[in-house]
Amino acid sequence: MDELFEKIQKLIAEKLDLDPAKVTMESSFRGDLGADSLDTYELVYAIEEEMGVQIPDDKANEFETVKDAYDFIRSQQQ
Repeated sequence: MDELFEKIQKLIAEKLDLDPAKVTMESSFRGDLGADSLDTYELVYAIEEEMGVQIPDDKANEFETVKDAYDFIRSQQQ
């Protein structure tokens, strides 16, 4: 995996108190990782702070999987 994914994986694992190995690209925030709406909001905020990107609320609501967040962040960094 690349450095961006590793940062996202670590951040999600810390915020949700999970083993980082459970956080994969295919992981669903709600289904697989057990994130509720507050967790999701906190994750978006943490990702914005850590990665230096702005995530509009409407876009953040579209994040179903870790890959969705990864793809958005990658697109903002290019």
